[in-house]
Amino acid sequence: MPETDEQKVVRLQALVAFGKAAHAEAMRYSDMEEEEVVEEYRRAGKLHTYDQDKEWKKRFARVAKLHPCHWGKQMVAKIEEYMYYLEEDEDDFKMGLYSLLIDDES
Repeated sequence: MPETDEQKVVRLQALVAFGKAAHAEAMRYSDMEEEEVVEEYRRAGKLHTYDQDKEWKKRFARVAKLHPCHWGKQMVAKIEEYMYYLEEDEDDFKMGLYSLLIDDES
């Protein structure tokens, strides 16, 4: 079934919103000094997950999570790769008492 004009408008508005958000985050990140990025991670309690080489990819993935839309096939593959970096950080580093409970159960 072909896309209606209304569906096309909604799809394009979502793409524009994503593009604006991605650009804004890229500009914010490029304006930051390395020390500011490290401090941001330290305050969040995630300094152990900071990887300078993957940082922009993780920021892009966060924007994609907040502004989902219909991307092309190549873009979908990249976003999935970047999402993996986010999930990897969240899964590998359980914080607080949760990590102790898991160790006790095994």
